[in-house]
Amino acid sequence: MKYDWLESAVFYQIYPTSFYDSNGDGIGDIRGIIEKLPYIKGLGINAIWLNPCFRSAFGDGGYDIVDYYTVDEHFGTNEDLIELFDTAKRLGIAILLDLVMGHTSIEHPAFKASQTDDKNEFSDMYIWRPGEEPFNNSDGRFLSGIAERPDMFMINYYAIQPAINYGFYKPRFAWQDKVDAPAPTKNISRLIDVCVFWLNRGATGFRVDMAGQMVKGDYKERGNIAFWNKVIPEIKAVFPDAIFVSEWFRPERSVVASSFDIDFFSEYFIYQVGSKKGPEFANKTCYLGEESGHFKLALSRMLYTRKKVSRSGYYAVALGNHDKIRMSLGRDSDISKVTFAFHLLMPHVPFIYYGDEIGIPYTKLKSKHGGYRRTGSRTPMQWSTEKNRGFSTADEIYLPVSDTPGISVLEQESQDNSLLETVRALIHLKRTYKCFRIDSALKVLSTKNGGNPFIFKRVSDCDEAIVIICPRAEANKISLKCVKQIDEYQLLSSNFEIIDNTHAQTTGKAFAVFYKKTERVH
Repeated sequence: MKYDWLESAVFYQIYPTSFYDSNGDGIGDIRGIIEKLPYIKGLGINAIWLNPCFRSAFGDGGYDIVDYYTVDEHFGTNEDLIELFDTAKRLGIAILLDLVMGHTSIEHPAFKASQTDDKNEFSDMYIWRPGEEPFNNSDGRFLSGIAERPDMFMINYYAIQPAINYGFYKPRFAWQDKVDAPAPTKNISRLIDVCVFWLNRGATGFRVDMAGQMVKGDYKERGNIAFWNKVIPEIKAVFPDAIFVSEWFRPERSVVASSFDIDFFSEYFIYQVGSKKGPEFANKTCYLGEESGHFKLALSRMLYTRKKVSRSGYYAVALGNHDKIRMSLGRDSDISKVTFAFHLLMPHVPFIYYGDEIGIPYTKLKSKHGGYRRTGSRTPMQWSTEKNRGFSTADEIYLPVSDTPGISVLEQESQDNSLLETVRALIHLKRTYKCFRIDSALKVLSTKNGGNPFIFKRVSDCDEAIVIICPRAEANKISLKCVKQIDEYQLLSSNFEIIDNTHAQTTGKAFAVFYKKTERVH
């Protein structure tokens, strides 16, 4: 669905464990987020995606939930979360919670009841198959050995995450329920109840974990499309302004065919698929990396997705998140600025992972809370030069913090050429000028030399802008012949040298934004 406020929205993703510790126990918490809302507001952010904050066994960073109705004690209380909703709303910031209802923790009381050999109301809440039947990988991944009942349970990801039973698209065996069978129907009611519970308390909506994998055996995802076309409209009938963001990576299915408002664009756009050189090269070979040869392909896919999705809702590009290598790895500050210019001025819903706006480095760490390689992308936010970089006053903290000089909010704030101030200025452009709204036109003017430069134009009914992106380190003389009457534009931001109305030049990675008011004849 289309919403006016999403046309200029910028989301900020917060991993609560690592954002700000308000009580000195070494772990981030909800009150810490409340205290830092003025900073988020000051960035120009108007929406937050909050990673799971519910009671959890923390075998997968909070994505193994034990109680959907209670905030985990590490983070605070339900009252704290409600205060976060209320305070953020007064500042014009929407809060989206993480809806993780494809599975629970094995510690969830319902799963413990489901394991028993005696029939009860939770026996069919999860997907079980007879233990003596031949194992078939095409039916999913199953584990046994911890239950009283002589069956195997399906897992979604880790062994600690038993899959909730929403049925199979085309059941092949007696143990597989149809999607409209009693157990899947009851589980849908449970999912809706959780959403209603938190929407009633002030949440704006949800980012939905593993959204395309609720219905099993659904290889063309038709069952999952139908699933969400039942669930989301039922919720929106009562909460019409609720926002649903899917972790599906197929906007043509989640947004166009189904009922989601936003889906994430393919990760191929951000990371090189199957890089054999290791994670430190993943960013260098991405769409704006030093060694990229994929720019035109990535851009064509982005334009195709925009065309498909624009009437139904939105797609989003996230430069990083809690599951990915930090965007700073393999990028210096200059290319990060250029990347953010592309990210914030192209027509989509941009998501910024906490700390990427200051360039928090990726640190190779031992696994914590099931993070494995992802653990190094979940280190504490760096606020100042004080103890633990201002994250916490504790002697021992959840994860070590980087001591890289210059990488903190305090060190970069009010520094004109810092990454933080560049990102803040770009968000201001995105949120202020109509031509940068998602529904404003995009015209590609140049993709020479694999996007070096990449020149594009954004046009609304009252203003327009020219954006020039140069993501390579080498000197570049840029022809402006594709831009008519460049002298009529105001230069809003640039580290280019403008030679005349036909050429500009740069000695390395840089971007420029030209702007002018216009009057359209209607």
